[in-house]
Amino acid sequence: MARKTIVIALLLLCPTVTPAAAIERIYCATSDSVIDMSLESGFSSKDQEKLVHFRGMAGVKDKAAPSGFRRFQIRSDMLRQYWIDERDLRFSIHAFAPEREPLYRVSVAMITDRGSTTAKRFTGRYDLKVVKLKMGSAVGGEQILSHEGDIFCDIKR
Repeated sequence: MARKTIVIALLLLCPTVTPAAAIERIYCATSDSVIDMSLESGFSSKDQEKLVHFRGMAGVKDKAAPSGFRRFQIRSDMLRQYWIDERDLRFSIHAFAPEREPLYRVSVAMITDRGSTTAKRFTGRYDLKVVKLKMGSAVGGEQILSHEGDIFCDIKR
């Protein structure tokens, strides 16, 4: 009789056991003497590597940065590259100011990792660069600010 009760109890509990969930959202943030930044990215529930949105806010506090970067919105179209696998998470964004006829470009590249595939926090570094563009070019220019710092990203399910 006790065996039958255990089997029934296990059968009732089985539907509440769920497999490990895939990453659905990642929230990243940093704040130091040069930049405040937070961003969020969402991933497809069917394909963990497929990004479905990317957004955030940033503000470059250093006086060398142009006023257009003191506070700006981060949008999906600013994302140049991203990479995510079991342990690594990387993003690279470019923003321009002013947007219609860019004179400056800010680039932020971040590289993070986590200690294990079950850890919910990625930690790493970001690299910020602000460039004054050459007339008529979005590629070359004079670097007016470069800074590296710590960043973290948390998995949100």
